[in-house]
Amino acid sequence: MNIRSGSFVSVLLVAAGLLAGCQSARVTQTVISPPALQLTAAAPLQLASDCAPSGSVVVDFTVLADGTTSAIKTPAVPDCLHDALTAWVSSFRYSPPGESVPGTVEWLLVTARKKS
Repeated sequence: MNIRSGSFVSVLLVAAGLLAGCQSARVTQTVISPPALQLTAAAPLQLASDCAPSGSVVVDFTVLADGTTSAIKTPAVPDCLHDALTAWVSSFRYSPPGESVPGTVEWLLVTARKKS
């Protein structure tokens, strides 16, 4: 059997092409970070005088494209604290991020004696 060098090279090129087609494509993942939030305004937290909360509470919310807040979620807390935290987070105003961005704030009760 006589193999000509030209046809042998052609067979090698076809085989190399077939093998190259079997390689998996490299997959890259781009992580896009949400825009940084810049708080521009917030009303003071107003607790009712008969409200006696304790501990800390994590409040999740969404900052809308225009900088207002929405979808405020608090864990199970007394109604007086829920109402106060919801009103407080509703008052937050951010520099408009241009898209909806998740936000979180942790409220922590800190007490101290006067003149301490």
